[in-house]
Amino acid sequence: MGRRRTAGRHGTAPTRPPAARRLVTAATGAYLANCLWGTAVAVRVIRTRKLRVVHHGLFVVTAALTGAAATTPLWTRDRTALFLLPALVPLAVAPRTDPRAGAHWKVAVAAAPSYLGALLARGRRGG
Repeated sequence: MGRRRTAGRHGTAPTRPPAARRLVTAATGAYLANCLWGTAVAVRVIRTRKLRVVHHGLFVVTAALTGAAATTPLWTRDRTALFLLPALVPLAVAPRTDPRAGAHWKVAVAAAPSYLGALLARGRRGG
């Protein structure tokens, strides 16, 4: 008889690919950092006359990581990142809203449930 293959080491369940977990975590971290920076600017804790590029840079990193994480179901078996797909809509709309209007932060906050869902699903399934 051939060697029996188990799902994981010593018969444990297979673990999720670390790349998918890391991308979901990194995208969520970038989103939180971006929200915190934007909130600090909005309540005038931070003055951004010379630092405006920080928020824009954080946004680019957030969008890139979220986009990359959302593709992980295509190249891994991990489906957690599917929660991030709805977050792509607010990420696409936010740059087109006026930061001085109330719509900007509302659109940005609309992505929060997607990131929270991805983190909770990641943790629930052994991440």
